Amino acid sequence: MKLICIYKEPIKGDGRLFPRDIRNYLASITKEDTEAHNAIMNHNNRQAEIIFSMPNRKSFAIFSYVGGNGSKRVFETIEKRIKENPNIRIGNVSIQADKVFHTDFKFTRFECGMYERLLKTPLIIAKTKEELEECIAHTKGGNVDKKWLEDYTAKKIKELIRVMARDWFGNEALFDEELENTIIAYKDLKYSPVRYKKGGVIFPAVKGTIISNRFLPNFIGYKCGMGFGELASLKEMERRSR
Repeated sequence: MKLICIYKEPIKGDGRLFPRDIRNYLASITKEDTEAHNAIMNHNNRQAEIIFSMPNRKSFAIFSYVGGNGSKRVFETIEKRIKENPNIRIGNVSIQADKVFHTDFKFTRFECGMYERLLKTPLIIAKTKEELEECIAHTKGGNVDKKWLEDYTAKKIKELIRVMARDWFGNEALFDEELENTIIAYKDLKYSPVRYKKGGVIFPAVKGTIISNRFLPNFIGYKCGMGFGELASLKEMERRSR
């Protein structure tokens, strides 16, 4: 599912909102709604039930690929609470929600073709101790092993799609046939570590354009619940920048 909230007026000046800001706003207005609040806060050790994408100046959107009536109830509750609490004041940003609606939104069907999609936000490729050590070993002193980075990122993308299949659809092998035949290449892939949150851990990550023979999910990688690893077509990026 996808919920879209369009602001009454676009954000002006140098103010901006981030996925964590939207998460905190929605958490604050759903404190009395246990099911929705727990889904928003995601206190378990699984892939987040709700994904908070990077907001733009005109709107924000959240996603959920968890099926069943539970996900629908959560999105209906969130939509209702936004309409009841339309004023959003975070930092130097003060806006008002105007139109709010939710709709069905599919994970992906891995359609065959040739797709060139830009990483709108960095793709986090390592979280465990072993993964961090491997990344450090191949990027010492800023000397990045490009071949290793490309191969490792492709492997990690496929591994994490299997984790999503396990946590969201209850079957880790659900997309094995599609992934076996998926070819992943890149344009301008760059190693670009990111800090997950202020004062927090720095995670290995990549930026650039992913080229694949199957249509990959819109969000991939670690921490995608907070908007990391969002893929968008070049045409979509042009439209969003208007």
